[in-house]
Amino acid sequence: MKKVAVLGAGYVVKPMIDYFIDICKYEVIVATRTVSKADKIIAGRSLGTSISWTIDQLDVLEKIIMEVEVVVVMIPRSCHAQVAELCLKHKITMITTDFKHPGIECFHEEALKQETLILTELGEDPGLDNMGLKQMIDEVHSTNGKVIKIDSYGSGIPSFEHNRNPWGYKFSWDPNGLMRSAVSPATYQVEGKVIQAEAKFEHHRLVDVHGLGAFETYPSADSTRYLEEFGLDNNLPIYKGLLRYIGYCNTMIKLLKIKLIENTEIKNFENTSYSQFIADLIGESSTENVKEKFAEKMGIDIKDDFIKKLDWIGIFNNDPISISSGTNSNLLVDLMLKKMEYEPHEKDMIIVHNEMIVQFNDRKEKRISSMVVDGIPHGDSAMARAVSLPPAIATKLIIDGKISNTGVLMPSTKELYEPILEEMETFGFAFKKETILL
Repeated sequence: MKKVAVLGAGYVVKPMIDYFIDICKYEVIVATRTVSKADKIIAGRSLGTSISWTIDQLDVLEKIIMEVEVVVVMIPRSCHAQVAELCLKHKITMITTDFKHPGIECFHEEALKQETLILTELGEDPGLDNMGLKQMIDEVHSTNGKVIKIDSYGSGIPSFEHNRNPWGYKFSWDPNGLMRSAVSPATYQVEGKVIQAEAKFEHHRLVDVHGLGAFETYPSADSTRYLEEFGLDNNLPIYKGLLRYIGYCNTMIKLLKIKLIENTEIKNFENTSYSQFIADLIGESSTENVKEKFAEKMGIDIKDDFIKKLDWIGIFNNDPISISSGTNSNLLVDLMLKKMEYEPHEKDMIIVHNEMIVQFNDRKEKRISSMVVDGIPHGDSAMARAVSLPPAIATKLIIDGKISNTGVLMPSTKELYEPILEEMETFGFAFKKETILL
């Protein structure tokens, strides 16, 4: 009996557990802070075991790692180094959906030495976007073409039919992760010039996504680091971004401006109303006419869409705050989740859309590779399947001996991305490709 460990039991983990237990017949240990979440996912199946665990319990973690063949890490990046150290100590494969960031890439030489694999970027974005993109690049190179421009987009948003709130957004993955990413910088390249986007929402623009319509996009992470990884020219224009419904970015800009997205200062919210919190936030002693005062502080009209969005989630109400303590972001997320989680019958939608301009000796082409998948009503979300099935498939390939690489890698070679993409197609995650002669 093969045995794997999954660290974390959040929004997107269920399809992975189902894959391991129901398809692969693996024993699965789900280690998480909230055991009730893991128990709900396991749903009484004998091959699943839940364990109460937090990252400070390294002795418990080490025992888990020693029992399994692969560890799939679905917890925040801040915990990855400790997991990697123990996996390398015991020569156990580690898989993560997160970026191949410096905090994990630094283990590359040790992983080679230990003949152990740490496989990263196996989610939706990063993950399916880059696997699909590298597949396109390899196809171009195999026919002596030259890639001269790349635009790559990923998204997890409500489906068109269930986009039914003023924010144009609902949570299909960890909302606190969304808030953390909101304050992280991004990098992209235009005509050989590297653009450092510290305030990345300020760099948003409208984009007409071929076959889908108009969206907003804002840059995501560091696009330029893929140039070397994918064997491309260093000065190639490359942009990797996220797609949102129009209006999202200006909302995020205003949330950041007023420090409603603030992740560092822990506050005591006991015996405090939302209107009192807002009054304190703008330096007012009274809650009287707090909505109007807030608008004045922001320099916007009381009828501005931003005020209406905040009013809709109840942040100007006199109700007591429902969490006892936390950051401004924690309070905001708690309020948003009351109205911005998916109902069981509602569908989310993932979009992975890659475009590139390709030069041949006799012609220039635009090549498009696009994936659009809706969630399953009363079933798994599109985001959950898009994020957790690729690492699940990679785990099976490793256990079956079909992946034998070592080091800290992402699936950027044909032997890694091809079997994952092929199996993802059986779950309905297929790229639709089109070539337009320019």
